[in-house]
Amino acid sequence: MVAELRDWEGVDVNVGQLQARADRAAESAITHLYDRQREDGSWVDRLSSSTIATSLGVLSLNRADPEGYASRIASGIAWLRAHQRDDGGWAMADAEWPSSPGMTAFAIAALHEVDSDASHRHIQRGRTFLDENDAVNVIPGLNGQAPKTWPAALPTIWALTGLRDFEQQPDLPVEAILVPRRWRNKVSIALPAILGLGVMQSRTMKRSAPRRVLGRIAEPLALNWLREISGTNGGIEECPMIAGFLYLGLRQAGTGVDLQLASLRYLLETQREDGSWAIDRDLEISVTAYSIMALSEFQDVATEPLMQGTREWLLRNQWNKPFRQFGIPSGGWGWANPSGWPESEDTAVVLGVLADLGVPRTHPAVQLGVQWLLKMQNRDGSWSEWVRNTNIMNDRPCPGVTAHVVMALQRYGLSDAPGTALARALEYLRTHQEKDGSISSVWFRDNTHGTSRLLEAFVDSRKGSEPAAVAARDWLLANQAADGGWPLKHELPPKGSTAEETAWALFALLKAGENPAGPAILRAVEWLVNHQDSQGTWRPSNVGLYFDDLCYTDDLIAHTFVLRALGRWIKTISRGESG
Repeated sequence: MVAELRDWEGVDVNVGQLQARADRAAESAITHLYDRQREDGSWVDRLSSSTIATSLGVLSLNRADPEGYASRIASGIAWLRAHQRDDGGWAMADAEWPSSPGMTAFAIAALHEVDSDASHRHIQRGRTFLDENDAVNVIPGLNGQAPKTWPAALPTIWALTGLRDFEQQPDLPVEAILVPRRWRNKVSIALPAILGLGVMQSRTMKRSAPRRVLGRIAEPLALNWLREISGTNGGIEECPMIAGFLYLGLRQAGTGVDLQLASLRYLLETQREDGSWAIDRDLEISVTAYSIMALSEFQDVATEPLMQGTREWLLRNQWNKPFRQFGIPSGGWGWANPSGWPESEDTAVVLGVLADLGVPRTHPAVQLGVQWLLKMQNRDGSWSEWVRNTNIMNDRPCPGVTAHVVMALQRYGLSDAPGTALARALEYLRTHQEKDGSISSVWFRDNTHGTSRLLEAFVDSRKGSEPAAVAARDWLLANQAADGGWPLKHELPPKGSTAEETAWALFALLKAGENPAGPAILRAVEWLVNHQDSQGTWRPSNVGLYFDDLCYTDDLIAHTFVLRALGRWIKTISRGESG
Protein backbone atom coordinates (compact mmCIF):
# COMPACT_ATOMS: atom_id res chain seq x y z
CA MET A 1 0.00 0.00 0.00
CA VAL A 2 2.72 2.46 0.92
CA ALA A 3 4.10 2.55 -2.61
CA GLU A 4 0.72 3.10 -4.20
CA LEU A 5 0.13 6.35 -6.05
CA ARG A 6 -2.86 8.45 -5.14
CA ASP A 7 -4.16 11.44 -7.03
CA TRP A 8 -6.07 14.60 -6.21
CA GLU A 9 -6.68 17.61 -8.36
CA GLY A 10 -4.35 16.21 -11.02
CA VAL A 11 -1.32 15.89 -8.72
CA ASP A 12 0.35 12.51 -8.24
CA VAL A 13 1.26 11.70 -4.67
CA ASN A 14 3.65 8.93 -3.79
CA VAL A 15 2.45 7.55 -0.48
CA GLY A 16 5.81 5.99 0.30
CA GLN A 17 7.60 9.28 -0.17
CA LEU A 18 5.02 11.08 1.95
CA GLN A 19 5.45 8.47 4.66
CA ALA A 20 9.20 8.98 4.64
CA ARG A 21 8.70 12.73 4.95
CA ALA A 22 6.22 12.24 7.78
CA ASP A 23 8.67 9.95 9.58
CA ARG A 24 11.37 12.62 9.38
CA ALA A 25 8.93 15.32 10.49
CA ALA A 26 7.85 13.22 13.46
CA GLU A 27 11.43 12.43 14.47
CA SER A 28 12.31 16.11 14.40
CA ALA A 29 9.16 17.01 16.34
CA ILE A 30 9.83 14.38 19.00
CA THR A 31 13.35 15.73 19.47
CA HIS A 32 11.96 19.25 19.78
CA LEU A 33 9.43 18.09 22.37
CA TYR A 34 11.96 16.24 24.53
CA ASP A 35 14.28 19.24 24.32
CA ARG A 36 11.46 21.28 25.88
CA GLN A 37 10.86 18.86 28.78
CA ARG A 38 11.70 20.28 32.21
CA GLU A 39 13.82 18.44 34.77
CA ASP A 40 10.75 17.46 36.80
CA GLY A 41 9.24 15.72 33.74
CA SER A 42 6.71 18.39 32.86
CA TRP A 43 6.46 20.83 29.96
CA VAL A 44 5.73 24.55 29.80
CA ASP A 45 4.35 26.39 26.80
CA ARG A 46 4.46 29.89 25.39
CA LEU A 47 1.15 31.67 25.24
CA SER A 48 1.06 34.67 22.94
CA SER A 49 1.78 38.06 24.44
CA SER A 50 -1.40 40.00 25.04
CA THR A 51 -2.23 43.65 24.44
CA ILE A 52 -4.74 43.76 27.29
CA ALA A 53 -2.43 42.09 29.82
CA THR A 54 0.51 44.24 28.79
CA SER A 55 -1.55 47.43 29.02
CA LEU A 56 -2.81 46.55 32.49
CA GLY A 57 0.67 45.50 33.60
CA VAL A 58 2.23 48.77 32.48
CA LEU A 59 -0.54 50.82 34.13
CA SER A 60 -0.09 48.89 37.37
CA LEU A 61 3.69 49.34 37.54
CA ASN A 62 3.34 53.02 36.67
CA ARG A 63 0.91 53.60 39.50
CA ALA A 64 2.96 51.53 41.93
CA ASP A 65 6.37 53.16 41.44
CA PRO A 66 7.05 54.99 38.17
CA GLU A 67 10.67 55.66 39.04
CA GLY A 68 11.54 52.32 40.60
CA TYR A 69 9.99 50.38 37.72
CA ALA A 70 10.97 52.84 35.00
CA SER A 71 12.86 50.31 32.87
CA ARG A 72 10.07 47.74 33.10
CA ILE A 73 7.47 50.34 32.22
CA ALA A 74 9.52 51.57 29.30
CA SER A 75 9.92 48.07 27.90
CA GLY A 76 6.16 47.47 28.17
CA ILE A 77 5.40 50.75 26.40
CA ALA A 78 7.99 49.91 23.73
CA TRP A 79 6.28 46.56 23.17
CA LEU A 80 2.91 48.25 22.74
CA ARG A 81 4.27 50.76 20.26
CA ALA A 82 6.11 48.08 18.30
CA HIS A 83 3.01 45.90 18.08
CA GLN A 84 0.62 48.51 16.73
CA ARG A 85 -0.53 47.17 13.38
CA ASP A 86 -0.47 49.00 10.06
CA ASP A 87 -4.19 49.77 10.33
CA GLY A 88 -3.61 51.61 13.63
CA GLY A 89 -5.09 48.92 15.84
CA TRP A 90 -3.70 46.34 18.22
CA ALA A 91 -4.35 42.62 17.98
CA MET A 92 -5.51 40.02 20.47
CA ALA A 93 -2.44 37.78 20.24
CA ASP A 94 0.99 39.35 19.68
CA ALA A 95 0.50 41.16 16.37
CA GLU A 96 -1.64 38.45 14.75
CA TRP A 97 -4.40 39.52 12.40
CA PRO A 98 -6.89 41.08 12.97
CA SER A 99 -6.73 44.28 14.95
CA SER A 100 -9.33 44.44 17.70
CA PRO A 101 -11.26 47.49 18.94
CA GLY A 102 -11.17 46.22 22.52
CA MET A 103 -7.44 45.55 22.53
CA THR A 104 -6.78 48.87 20.82
CA ALA A 105 -8.73 50.73 23.50
CA PHE A 106 -6.67 49.12 26.28
CA ALA A 107 -3.41 50.02 24.52
CA ILE A 108 -4.56 53.63 24.12
CA ALA A 109 -5.32 53.82 27.85
CA ALA A 110 -1.80 52.68 28.78
CA LEU A 111 -0.05 54.98 26.31
CA HIS A 112 -2.25 57.93 27.32
CA GLU A 113 -1.50 57.63 31.02
CA VAL A 114 2.13 56.57 30.93
CA ASP A 115 3.69 58.41 27.99
CA SER A 116 1.10 60.45 26.11
CA ASP A 117 3.47 62.99 24.56
CA ALA A 118 5.90 60.50 23.04
CA SER A 119 3.01 58.21 22.07
CA HIS A 120 0.86 60.94 20.50
CA ARG A 121 1.10 59.53 16.98
CA HIS A 122 0.32 55.99 18.14
CA ILE A 123 -2.68 57.18 20.15
CA GLN A 124 -4.07 59.17 17.24
CA ARG A 125 -3.73 56.25 14.86
CA GLY A 126 -5.43 54.03 17.44
CA ARG A 127 -8.31 56.46 17.86
CA THR A 128 -8.77 56.60 14.10
CA PHE A 129 -8.97 52.81 14.07
CA LEU A 130 -11.61 52.88 16.82
CA ASP A 131 -13.70 55.43 14.91
CA GLU A 132 -13.45 53.46 11.67
CA ASN A 133 -14.53 50.27 13.43
CA ASP A 134 -17.52 51.66 15.37
CA ALA A 135 -15.84 50.96 18.70
CA VAL A 136 -18.41 52.87 20.71
CA ASN A 137 -21.01 50.27 19.75
CA VAL A 138 -18.67 47.28 19.55
CA ILE A 139 -16.89 47.46 22.91
CA PRO A 140 -19.19 46.36 25.76
CA GLY A 141 -20.08 49.19 28.09
CA LEU A 142 -18.99 52.15 25.98
CA ASN A 143 -22.56 52.62 24.86
CA GLY A 144 -25.65 51.22 26.53
CA GLN A 145 -25.94 48.40 29.04
CA ALA A 146 -22.79 46.35 29.58
CA PRO A 147 -22.53 42.71 30.55
CA LYS A 148 -21.31 42.03 34.08
CA THR A 149 -18.03 40.44 33.01
CA TRP A 150 -14.51 41.55 32.20
CA PRO A 151 -15.02 42.86 28.66
CA ALA A 152 -17.01 45.59 30.39
CA ALA A 153 -13.88 46.51 32.35
CA LEU A 154 -12.53 48.54 29.42
CA PRO A 155 -14.81 51.51 30.16
CA THR A 156 -13.67 51.26 33.79
CA ILE A 157 -10.02 51.43 32.76
CA TRP A 158 -10.80 54.39 30.52
CA ALA A 159 -12.46 56.10 33.48
CA LEU A 160 -9.43 55.42 35.68
CA THR A 161 -7.06 56.87 33.09
CA GLY A 162 -9.14 59.99 32.40
CA LEU A 163 -10.36 58.98 28.94
CA ARG A 164 -14.01 59.25 29.97
CA ASP A 165 -16.04 60.62 32.85
CA PHE A 166 -15.29 58.67 36.04
CA GLU A 167 -18.95 58.12 36.80
CA GLN A 168 -19.55 56.52 33.39
CA GLN A 169 -18.44 53.06 34.41
CA PRO A 170 -20.46 49.88 33.97
CA ASP A 171 -21.72 48.81 37.37
CA LEU A 172 -19.58 46.03 38.81
CA PRO A 173 -21.36 45.30 42.10
CA VAL A 174 -19.20 44.23 45.01
CA GLU A 175 -22.52 43.28 46.62
CA ALA A 176 -22.40 40.12 44.48
CA ILE A 177 -20.46 38.55 47.34
CA LEU A 178 -23.58 38.81 49.53
CA VAL A 179 -25.84 36.66 47.34
CA PRO A 180 -25.96 32.89 47.85
CA ARG A 181 -22.92 31.10 46.47
CA ARG A 182 -24.92 29.09 43.95
CA TRP A 183 -25.97 32.37 42.28
CA ARG A 184 -22.79 34.42 42.46
CA ASN A 185 -20.65 31.50 41.33
CA LYS A 186 -22.44 31.49 37.99
CA VAL A 187 -20.06 34.21 36.80
CA SER A 188 -17.14 31.93 37.85
CA ILE A 189 -13.82 33.20 36.43
CA ALA A 190 -15.17 36.73 35.96
CA LEU A 191 -15.90 37.08 39.68
CA PRO A 192 -12.39 38.14 40.84
CA ALA A 193 -12.36 41.10 38.46
CA ILE A 194 -15.94 42.03 39.34
CA LEU A 195 -15.13 42.04 43.06
CA GLY A 196 -11.79 43.83 42.75
CA LEU A 197 -13.15 46.61 40.58
CA GLY A 198 -16.43 46.54 42.51
CA VAL A 199 -14.62 47.43 45.74
CA MET A 200 -13.12 50.41 43.93
CA GLN A 201 -16.49 51.57 42.61
CA SER A 202 -18.12 51.15 46.00
CA ARG A 203 -15.52 53.42 47.59
CA THR A 204 -15.13 56.04 44.85
CA MET A 205 -18.40 56.37 42.92
CA LYS A 206 -21.76 57.86 43.81
CA ARG A 207 -24.03 55.32 45.45
CA SER A 208 -27.45 55.44 47.08
CA ALA A 209 -27.54 55.18 50.86
CA PRO A 210 -28.68 51.52 50.83
CA ARG A 211 -25.90 50.59 48.41
CA ARG A 212 -23.31 52.40 50.51
CA VAL A 213 -24.38 50.31 53.49
CA LEU A 214 -24.30 47.11 51.45
CA GLY A 215 -20.90 48.07 50.05
CA ARG A 216 -19.44 48.49 53.52
CA ILE A 217 -20.77 45.07 54.49
CA ALA A 218 -19.62 43.43 51.26
CA GLU A 219 -16.11 44.86 51.05
CA PRO A 220 -14.39 42.79 53.78
CA LEU A 221 -16.14 39.66 52.56
CA ALA A 222 -14.99 40.33 48.99
CA LEU A 223 -11.41 41.00 50.05
CA ASN A 224 -11.30 37.82 52.14
CA TRP A 225 -12.73 35.83 49.22
CA LEU A 226 -9.99 37.22 46.95
CA ARG A 227 -7.35 36.31 49.52
CA GLU A 228 -8.66 32.76 49.70
CA ILE A 229 -8.37 32.17 45.96
CA SER A 230 -4.93 33.81 45.61
CA GLY A 231 -2.09 31.43 44.92
CA THR A 232 1.17 31.34 46.84
CA ASN A 233 2.76 33.26 43.96
CA GLY A 234 0.26 36.12 44.34
CA GLY A 235 -1.67 35.18 41.20
CA ILE A 236 -5.33 34.44 40.66
CA GLU A 237 -6.16 32.04 37.83
CA GLU A 238 -2.49 32.34 36.76
CA CYS A 239 -3.67 35.40 34.88
CA PRO A 240 -1.71 38.69 34.65
CA MET A 241 -4.86 40.34 33.31
CA ILE A 242 -6.70 39.59 36.56
CA ALA A 243 -3.69 40.76 38.58
CA GLY A 244 -3.76 44.06 36.69
CA PHE A 245 -7.46 44.61 37.26
CA LEU A 246 -7.10 43.83 40.96
CA TYR A 247 -4.10 46.06 41.52
CA LEU A 248 -5.59 49.05 39.70
CA GLY A 249 -8.96 48.69 41.38
CA LEU A 250 -7.70 48.17 44.93
CA ARG A 251 -5.04 50.87 44.67
CA GLN A 252 -7.67 53.36 43.50
CA ALA A 253 -9.88 52.24 46.40
CA GLY A 254 -7.01 52.57 48.89
CA THR A 255 -7.67 49.20 50.49
CA GLY A 256 -6.55 45.58 50.38
CA VAL A 257 -2.87 46.47 50.55
CA ASP A 258 -1.83 42.84 50.93
CA LEU A 259 -3.74 41.94 47.76
CA GLN A 260 -2.22 44.91 45.97
CA LEU A 261 1.28 43.75 46.89
CA ALA A 262 0.50 40.15 45.91
CA SER A 263 -0.84 41.23 42.52
CA LEU A 264 2.14 43.50 41.97
CA ARG A 265 4.55 40.69 42.84
CA TYR A 266 2.79 38.41 40.37
CA LEU A 267 3.02 41.02 37.63
CA LEU A 268 6.73 41.53 38.26
CA GLU A 269 7.35 37.78 38.14
CA THR A 270 5.40 37.23 34.92
CA GLN A 271 6.61 40.14 32.77
CA ARG A 272 8.55 38.85 29.79
CA GLU A 273 11.99 39.99 28.69
CA ASP A 274 10.46 41.94 25.81
CA GLY A 275 8.30 43.92 28.25
CA SER A 276 5.00 42.15 27.52
CA TRP A 277 2.68 39.91 29.48
CA ALA A 278 0.67 36.90 28.30
CA ILE A 279 -3.03 36.61 29.08
CA ASP A 280 -2.19 33.60 31.28
CA ARG A 281 1.25 32.75 32.63
CA ASP A 282 1.13 29.33 30.95
CA LEU A 283 -0.91 26.11 30.65
CA GLU A 284 1.73 23.82 32.11
CA ILE A 285 -0.57 20.98 33.23
CA SER A 286 -2.55 21.07 30.00
CA VAL A 287 0.46 20.95 27.69
CA THR A 288 2.20 18.30 29.77
CA ALA A 289 -0.82 16.08 29.25
CA TYR A 290 -0.96 16.95 25.54
CA SER A 291 2.73 16.03 25.24
CA ILE A 292 2.05 12.58 26.67
CA MET A 293 -0.89 12.16 24.30
CA ALA A 294 1.44 12.89 21.37
CA LEU A 295 4.32 10.71 22.51
CA SER A 296 2.02 7.77 23.25
CA GLU A 297 1.40 7.46 19.51
CA PHE A 298 5.09 6.52 19.09
CA GLN A 299 6.12 4.65 22.21
CA ASP A 300 4.95 2.95 25.37
CA VAL A 301 5.08 5.97 27.64
CA ALA A 302 4.31 3.79 30.66
CA THR A 303 7.75 2.18 30.44
CA GLU A 304 9.69 5.20 29.16
CA PRO A 305 12.19 6.33 31.86
CA LEU A 306 11.75 9.99 30.89
CA MET A 307 8.06 9.71 31.75
CA GLN A 308 8.47 8.50 35.32
CA GLY A 309 8.91 12.02 36.63
CA THR A 310 6.04 13.21 34.44
CA ARG A 311 3.62 10.74 36.00
CA GLU A 312 4.60 11.78 39.52
CA TRP A 313 4.40 15.47 38.60
CA LEU A 314 0.85 15.07 37.31
CA LEU A 315 -0.19 13.14 40.41
CA ARG A 316 1.30 15.83 42.66
CA ASN A 317 -0.69 18.53 40.90
CA GLN A 318 -4.10 17.04 41.66
CA TRP A 319 -6.34 19.12 43.91
CA ASN A 320 -6.59 16.96 47.03
CA LYS A 321 -8.81 19.42 48.86
CA PRO A 322 -12.08 21.08 47.83
CA PHE A 323 -12.03 24.43 46.09
CA ARG A 324 -14.46 25.73 48.65
CA GLN A 325 -15.05 29.17 47.15
CA PHE A 326 -16.88 27.62 44.20
CA GLY A 327 -18.17 24.49 45.86
CA ILE A 328 -15.85 22.34 43.72
CA PRO A 329 -14.96 18.98 45.31
CA SER A 330 -11.45 17.60 45.69
CA GLY A 331 -9.95 15.46 42.95
CA GLY A 332 -9.69 17.68 39.89
CA TRP A 333 -6.79 19.16 37.97
CA GLY A 334 -6.35 22.73 36.74
CA TRP A 335 -4.42 24.13 33.79
CA ALA A 336 -1.53 25.41 35.94
CA ASN A 337 -0.60 25.72 39.59
CA PRO A 338 -0.56 27.24 42.14
CA SER A 339 -3.48 29.54 41.29
CA GLY A 340 -5.20 27.74 38.42
CA TRP A 341 -8.57 26.34 39.41
CA PRO A 342 -9.62 22.68 39.13
CA GLU A 343 -11.75 22.23 36.01
CA SER A 344 -13.36 19.53 33.92
CA GLU A 345 -11.32 19.73 30.71
CA ASP A 346 -7.89 19.19 32.21
CA THR A 347 -9.15 16.70 34.76
CA ALA A 348 -10.42 14.57 31.88
CA VAL A 349 -7.25 14.98 29.83
CA VAL A 350 -4.95 14.19 32.77
CA LEU A 351 -6.95 11.10 33.68
CA GLY A 352 -6.63 9.90 30.10
CA VAL A 353 -2.85 10.28 30.03
CA LEU A 354 -2.48 8.70 33.49
CA ALA A 355 -4.00 5.61 31.89
CA ASP A 356 -1.36 5.87 29.14
CA LEU A 357 1.28 6.15 31.84
CA GLY A 358 0.11 2.92 33.46
CA VAL A 359 -1.77 4.31 36.45
CA PRO A 360 -4.56 1.80 37.19
CA ARG A 361 -8.23 2.44 37.92
CA THR A 362 -7.61 1.37 41.51
CA HIS A 363 -5.10 4.15 42.16
CA PRO A 364 -6.54 6.60 44.74
CA ALA A 365 -5.85 9.61 42.50
CA VAL A 366 -7.73 8.04 39.61
CA GLN A 367 -10.63 7.00 41.80
CA LEU A 368 -10.88 10.51 43.19
CA GLY A 369 -10.61 12.07 39.72
CA VAL A 370 -13.31 9.84 38.24
CA GLN A 371 -15.66 10.64 41.11
CA TRP A 372 -14.84 14.33 40.68
CA LEU A 373 -15.97 14.24 37.05
CA LEU A 374 -19.16 12.38 37.90
CA LYS A 375 -20.01 14.97 40.56
CA MET A 376 -19.40 17.84 38.13
CA GLN A 377 -21.81 16.68 35.41
CA ASN A 378 -24.55 19.18 34.55
CA ARG A 379 -28.23 18.34 34.69
CA ASP A 380 -28.42 18.17 30.89
CA GLY A 381 -25.67 15.55 30.74
CA SER A 382 -22.89 17.93 29.69
CA TRP A 383 -19.84 19.28 31.47
CA SER A 384 -18.80 22.90 31.92
CA GLU A 385 -15.39 23.93 33.25
CA TRP A 386 -15.89 25.05 36.86
CA VAL A 387 -19.47 25.58 37.97
CA ARG A 388 -22.30 23.14 37.38
CA ASN A 389 -25.48 24.21 35.60
CA THR A 390 -24.37 27.70 34.63
CA ASN A 391 -24.60 29.41 31.27
CA ILE A 392 -22.24 32.37 31.04
CA MET A 393 -19.83 33.21 28.24
CA ASN A 394 -16.86 31.17 29.45
CA ASP A 395 -18.45 28.69 31.81
CA ARG A 396 -21.36 27.08 30.05
CA PRO A 397 -21.97 23.52 28.85
CA CYS A 398 -19.23 22.74 26.35
CA PRO A 399 -19.33 19.96 23.74
CA GLY A 400 -15.54 19.81 23.57
CA VAL A 401 -15.18 19.44 27.33
CA THR A 402 -18.03 16.94 27.44
CA ALA A 403 -16.43 14.80 24.74
CA HIS A 404 -13.10 14.80 26.59
CA VAL A 405 -14.82 13.65 29.78
CA VAL A 406 -16.59 10.86 27.89
CA MET A 407 -13.24 9.64 26.54
CA ALA A 408 -11.59 9.75 29.96
CA LEU A 409 -14.38 7.80 31.65
CA GLN A 410 -14.36 5.26 28.83
CA ARG A 411 -10.64 4.70 29.44
CA TYR A 412 -11.45 3.52 32.94
CA GLY A 413 -14.28 1.20 31.95
CA LEU A 414 -17.35 3.16 32.96
CA SER A 415 -20.55 1.92 31.33
CA ASP A 416 -22.64 3.92 28.88
CA ALA A 417 -25.77 1.89 29.53
CA PRO A 418 -29.05 3.85 29.51
CA GLY A 419 -29.33 6.24 32.43
CA THR A 420 -25.61 6.39 33.16
CA ALA A 421 -23.51 9.54 33.14
CA LEU A 422 -21.92 8.54 29.84
CA ALA A 423 -25.26 7.80 28.18
CA ARG A 424 -26.55 11.21 29.21
CA ALA A 425 -23.39 12.88 27.92
CA LEU A 426 -23.64 11.19 24.53
CA GLU A 427 -27.28 12.20 24.29
CA TYR A 428 -26.30 15.80 25.05
CA LEU A 429 -23.84 15.71 22.16
CA ARG A 430 -26.46 14.23 19.83
CA THR A 431 -29.09 16.81 20.67
CA HIS A 432 -26.73 19.79 20.45
CA GLN A 433 -25.15 18.82 17.16
CA GLU A 434 -26.03 21.14 14.29
CA LYS A 435 -28.05 19.81 11.38
CA ASP A 436 -24.92 19.86 9.22
CA GLY A 437 -23.12 17.53 11.67
CA SER A 438 -20.89 20.10 13.32
CA ILE A 439 -20.78 21.26 16.92
CA SER A 440 -19.04 24.22 18.54
CA SER A 441 -16.65 24.35 21.48
CA VAL A 442 -16.53 27.10 24.09
CA TRP A 443 -12.74 27.38 24.31
CA PHE A 444 -11.72 27.13 20.66
CA ARG A 445 -12.97 29.07 17.69
CA ASP A 446 -15.70 27.89 15.31
CA ASN A 447 -16.52 24.17 14.90
CA THR A 448 -13.50 22.08 13.91
CA HIS A 449 -12.41 21.38 17.48
CA GLY A 450 -15.84 20.46 18.84
CA THR A 451 -16.78 18.32 15.84
CA SER A 452 -13.50 16.41 15.98
CA ARG A 453 -13.94 15.77 19.68
CA LEU A 454 -17.54 14.60 19.22
CA LEU A 455 -16.39 12.09 16.61
CA GLU A 456 -13.65 10.80 18.88
CA ALA A 457 -16.04 10.41 21.80
CA PHE A 458 -18.48 8.34 19.78
CA VAL A 459 -15.70 6.15 18.39
CA ASP A 460 -14.34 5.52 21.89
CA SER A 461 -17.88 4.62 22.95
CA ARG A 462 -18.07 2.03 20.14
CA LYS A 463 -20.71 4.14 18.44
CA GLY A 464 -18.69 5.29 15.45
CA SER A 465 -21.36 4.17 12.99
CA GLU A 466 -24.16 6.10 14.70
CA PRO A 467 -25.74 8.97 12.74
CA ALA A 468 -24.15 11.60 15.01
CA ALA A 469 -20.66 10.23 14.39
CA VAL A 470 -21.24 9.77 10.66
CA ALA A 471 -22.55 13.32 10.38
CA ALA A 472 -19.51 14.67 12.22
CA ARG A 473 -17.16 12.71 9.96
CA ASP A 474 -18.96 13.95 6.86
CA TRP A 475 -18.81 17.54 8.06
CA LEU A 476 -15.06 17.31 8.67
CA LEU A 477 -14.47 15.89 5.19
CA ALA A 478 -16.71 18.51 3.60
CA ASN A 479 -14.94 21.32 5.41
CA GLN A 480 -11.38 20.54 4.42
CA ALA A 481 -9.81 23.47 2.59
CA ALA A 482 -8.41 23.21 -0.93
CA ASP A 483 -4.85 23.28 0.41
CA GLY A 484 -5.48 20.15 2.49
CA GLY A 485 -5.80 21.84 5.86
CA TRP A 486 -8.70 22.92 8.03
CA PRO A 487 -10.90 24.96 8.24
CA LEU A 488 -12.62 25.57 4.94
CA LYS A 489 -14.22 28.76 6.29
CA HIS A 490 -14.08 30.68 9.52
CA GLU A 491 -16.08 33.17 11.54
CA LEU A 492 -13.29 34.16 13.93
CA PRO A 493 -9.67 34.84 12.93
CA PRO A 494 -7.20 33.76 11.65
CA LYS A 495 -7.70 33.31 7.91
CA GLY A 496 -6.64 30.11 6.23
CA SER A 497 -5.71 26.66 7.44
CA THR A 498 -4.11 26.21 10.86
CA ALA A 499 -1.87 23.51 12.27
CA GLU A 500 -4.17 22.99 15.27
CA GLU A 501 -7.42 22.51 13.39
CA THR A 502 -5.80 20.39 10.69
CA ALA A 503 -4.35 18.12 13.38
CA TRP A 504 -7.62 17.83 15.29
CA ALA A 505 -9.57 16.90 12.17
CA LEU A 506 -6.95 14.50 10.82
CA PHE A 507 -6.63 12.60 14.10
CA ALA A 508 -10.40 12.27 14.54
CA LEU A 509 -10.88 11.02 10.97
CA LEU A 510 -8.13 8.42 11.35
CA LYS A 511 -9.55 7.31 14.68
CA ALA A 512 -12.95 6.93 13.00
CA GLY A 513 -11.48 4.58 10.41
CA GLU A 514 -10.95 6.88 7.46
CA ASN A 515 -8.66 5.29 4.87
CA PRO A 516 -5.11 6.50 5.68
CA ALA A 517 -4.28 6.44 1.96
CA GLY A 518 -7.42 8.28 0.95
CA PRO A 519 -7.12 11.68 -0.74
CA ALA A 520 -8.44 13.76 2.16
CA ILE A 521 -6.05 12.15 4.62
CA LEU A 522 -3.02 12.39 2.34
CA ARG A 523 -3.71 16.05 1.63
CA ALA A 524 -3.90 16.77 5.36
CA VAL A 525 -0.67 14.89 6.11
CA GLU A 526 1.12 16.71 3.31
CA TRP A 527 -0.14 20.08 4.61
CA LEU A 528 1.25 19.32 8.07
CA VAL A 529 4.59 18.08 6.76
CA ASN A 530 4.92 21.08 4.44
CA HIS A 531 4.29 23.51 7.30
CA GLN A 532 6.86 22.20 9.76
CA ASP A 533 9.60 24.77 10.37
CA SER A 534 13.35 24.38 10.71
CA GLN A 535 13.01 23.94 14.49
CA GLY A 536 10.85 20.87 14.05
CA THR A 537 7.64 22.54 15.13
CA TRP A 538 4.62 24.38 13.72
CA ARG A 539 3.46 27.96 13.78
CA PRO A 540 0.67 28.37 16.33
CA SER A 541 -2.49 30.25 15.36
CA ASN A 542 -4.84 32.26 17.55
CA VAL A 543 -7.56 29.62 17.69
CA GLY A 544 -7.75 29.56 21.50
CA LEU A 545 -10.73 31.59 22.65
CA TYR A 546 -11.35 33.35 25.96
CA PHE A 547 -14.18 35.41 24.53
CA ASP A 548 -14.99 36.79 21.10
CA ASP A 549 -12.61 39.74 21.42
CA LEU A 550 -9.69 37.84 22.93
CA CYS A 551 -7.99 34.89 21.26
CA TYR A 552 -4.56 33.46 21.97
CA THR A 553 -1.88 31.23 20.45
CA ASP A 554 -0.06 28.43 22.21
CA ASP A 555 3.06 26.85 20.75
CA LEU A 556 2.74 23.46 22.43
CA ILE A 557 -0.95 23.09 21.61
CA ALA A 558 0.01 23.36 17.96
CA HIS A 559 3.07 21.15 18.32
CA THR A 560 1.63 18.30 20.35
CA PHE A 561 -1.59 17.85 18.43
CA VAL A 562 0.21 17.88 15.07
CA LEU A 563 2.71 15.33 16.35
CA ARG A 564 -0.13 13.18 17.66
CA ALA A 565 -1.96 13.26 14.32
CA LEU A 566 1.19 12.41 12.37
CA GLY A 567 1.88 9.55 14.77
CA ARG A 568 -1.56 8.09 14.27
CA TRP A 569 -1.21 8.33 10.48
CA ILE A 570 2.24 6.73 10.46
CA LYS A 571 0.91 3.80 12.51
CA THR A 572 -2.16 3.23 10.37
CA ILE A 573 -0.42 3.62 7.00
CA SER A 574 2.39 1.30 8.11
CA ARG A 575 -0.09 -1.39 9.07
CA GLY A 576 -1.90 -1.02 5.78
CA GLU A 577 -5.10 -0.55 7.78
CA SER A 578 -7.96 1.87 8.10
CA GLY A 579 -8.56 3.15 11.62
